[in-house]
Amino acid sequence: MTKTELLTELCSNTFVMLKPSPFKGIGVFAIQYISKGCREMFSKPDALDKWITLSKDEVGQLPLHAQQMVENYCLFDAESYFVPDYGFKKIDVSLFLNHSDAPNIISINDGEFFEATRDIGIDEELLIDYSWIVSES
Repeated sequence: MTKTELLTELCSNTFVMLKPSPFKGIGVFAIQYISKGCREMFSKPDALDKWITLSKDEVGQLPLHAQQMVENYCLFDAESYFVPDYGFKKIDVSLFLNHSDAPNIISINDGEFFEATRDIGIDEELLIDYSWIVSES
């Protein structure tokens, strides 16, 4: 990304920030209006980023601090967690999405993208139904 592209990104395409959540811990909040159908709230997927599947038993064998990181910030299904191959050296803002039974965003392609299901106002928390993030195999 060039300096000019970065400045444009910061001015026009920065949609969210992390803030304390009334739901739980830290959440993702709109800092500008997000229209229904928007998929630009988070960074585009990086082809080099991979997800490694760890069983819940494998996660249970980790030191407590690592277990807590995986359990708090990684996608999961009934048997496994999906952990970024870079660990937690960098963090994706979308990992801070909190759960709601009345979400305002949905997961596309098992969390590759997220899409606003309705208009989202400034200072509104982006929420997702965790049960819809990862499709059942």
